[in-house]
Amino acid sequence: MTRALLTQAEEMAEKIHQQPAEARLAMRPEFSRLLSDLRIEGLSVPRYLQQLETDLSEQDAENLFDNMPV
Repeated sequence: MTRALLTQAEEMAEKIHQQPAEARLAMRPEFSRLLSDLRIEGLSVPRYLQQLETDLSEQDAENLFDNMPV
C-alpha cells in the first residue's frame, strides 16, 4: 500500500509538471492529500515532491494577492 501511494504521488507530480499553471493549482489539493497520506503511513516524502508542494502553495498564495486592489 505505501509503495503504491509513493508511485501515485510520483505520477501525479509528473502530470502536474506537464500542465499549465491554472491546471497545476487545481491538482494541488489531491497532491497534498497524497503526500499527507504518505506521512501518515510513516514514509519519508522525497525532497522533490515536498518542493513541488511548496511551489504550488506559494503559487496559490501569489494568485490571491494578484487580484487585490492596491
